Amino acid sequence: MPIKSNKLGPGSLTFGDTGDVAEFGTQVTAMTLEPSVDAEDNIPVLSGDELEGDETVTYNLTGSLLQDYSSMESLLVWCKTHQGEVFPFEFIPSTEGNIKVVGQVKIRATSIGGDVKTRNTSDFEFKGVGDWDYEPITPEA
Repeated sequence: MPIKSNKLGPGSLTFGDTGDVAEFGTQVTAMTLEPSVDAEDNIPVLSGDELEGDETVTYNLTGSLLQDYSSMESLLVWCKTHQGEVFPFEFIPSTEGNIKVVGQVKIRATSIGGDVKTRNTSDFEFKGVGDWDYEPITPEA
């Protein structure tokens, strides 16, 4: 199999349903979906066999976004307004590819501020709700 590799971007990150979507793509400087596995220890039994421990897979959607203080429509304000709410998301790592990631996350407020006379960023971490999946990108009609 030949080597294949892509760069992150240009892509998109949106939250919400059709008609009520928050677009993060124009402000995001870093983006990662981070799965995590919590595995219980196996349980040995008298026969010498072992009962396999359960595994729970969770994920977080993490990244950094440019801070925007220009209006009450900024993502900083949106995150604070919707903290604790669960939103569907769609993450397209690259429009040159054919994969998007979909799922649901719980929104959390982000930090604001930083160094003076600097373009500050805020790190975000949204906890996944349920499972996430890969889907093909479908062309718009």
